[in-house]
Amino acid sequence: MDHRTEGDPTCPFCPFSDTDSNFLAEHVEACHPDNDTRTSQGEDYRYADGTFAMQQQVSLSNAKEVILSRYMECPYGCGETVMEAELPAHLDLHAAEEIALGEAPAHSPVQPSEIARHAHEPLIGSSPYPKLPLEKFEPRTASKHGHDKYLAGEIKRLGRSELGPHAHEKQMPSWLRRMLERGQKSIFTNTLTTNGALRRTAAFENEMTDVTPVLARLCGRDKSVQRAFLCSSMVHQISKVPKEGGFCGYRNIQMLITYIKNARLPGHERFPGDLPTILQLQDMIENAWDQGFNSVGKFETGGIRGTRKYIGTPEAQALFSSLGIHCEANSIGSTESVRAHDALLMNVASYFRGACSLESSDKVISTSLAPIYFQHQGHSMTIVGFEIRDNGSANLLVFDPIFKAPLAIKRLKDTPGLSPEPIRILKGYRRGTEYLQKYNVFELLK
Repeated sequence: MDHRTEGDPTCPFCPFSDTDSNFLAEHVEACHPDNDTRTSQGEDYRYADGTFAMQQQVSLSNAKEVILSRYMECPYGCGETVMEAELPAHLDLHAAEEIALGEAPAHSPVQPSEIARHAHEPLIGSSPYPKLPLEKFEPRTASKHGHDKYLAGEIKRLGRSELGPHAHEKQMPSWLRRMLERGQKSIFTNTLTTNGALRRTAAFENEMTDVTPVLARLCGRDKSVQRAFLCSSMVHQISKVPKEGGFCGYRNIQMLITYIKNARLPGHERFPGDLPTILQLQDMIENAWDQGFNSVGKFETGGIRGTRKYIGTPEAQALFSSLGIHCEANSIGSTESVRAHDALLMNVASYFRGACSLESSDKVISTSLAPIYFQHQGHSMTIVGFEIRDNGSANLLVFDPIFKAPLAIKRLKDTPGLSPEPIRILKGYRRGTEYLQKYNVFELLK
């Protein structure tokens, strides 16, 4: 065994040291997962000579943070484990669910910071909808020889900051696997057809159809909205079920599949019957890797089958590409003249405006566009719309898997004549500058 030399990074919890700081980070993750609180305390790795190895700012898709993020369980009891920095935003969604029902939050100690508050900064640029030239998204590797690169040390294993608190587990708990194998609970309802016949239909408790038309009505009633655009009504809103944990990426893939199936796009025949379960999606992603689609992901993650490791844009892209379903991914970051969140808003605005007539004067425009897979550090959502405010600011309209469709949405579906307060219900669907400006890199899959 080599002797430690002066200047080698050392583990803060045991005598272990190594010249490779990335390997040292892996040691801390594997051997001291419960002791790593340095991020919250603002500390860094200390070298033997007393100097510090500073944490680097890393990109979303290929980063390896030296200092690990601290995760906390949600105090609402939803079963979610979130990064400490993301806890306020997570709690906002729980509050938004209750506000949408017209109730006071049941958990009085939680003070939400109003995650979807109206953005206050206008879009920049000479045109309200400038097209931003984006660098084409580079998957973790485009090569089918990722294994050779991995052996050569060019590819690093991802850790908790990218894969979540269960980055190193071999298998998820048996109770969770059984729950996922059972699938979602079906809810049966009886409805009358146009000819008076009784028809029994089945729905899943975490899935709701025809939500975007309701959002369009609410945007139309909100006096602060100058213009709003919605994607196709064929996408379903799907939320996570209690206690399932960090499977947001899979739920967003399921939402995209509902659109592909209902719109009967090329490749829809690859999804016969019910939606693929989370476990089935894991198998499909692993199969895509084996076929050479973004295959480096298998080495970076160590494999995802049967685990609770987070997935992201490269995995969604690999799955759809392996099935012959066309999709294009982009990475959006800051430039010298444009902040990342402004570039994101401009890109999404351009996407929706490209499907509309410039002469249209309608306040709310419903399109046949596909929803967008949307990723930032630690979380993913599905973009279903875009709105411009009277003050020139903008919001994304999203289906967030953490946010369950409120009963108010169902009531509005069933009773079109209702006139609810739109701001309260839309709160959980809006993501504006206050939320987006916390992140430096975004990824979109269209």
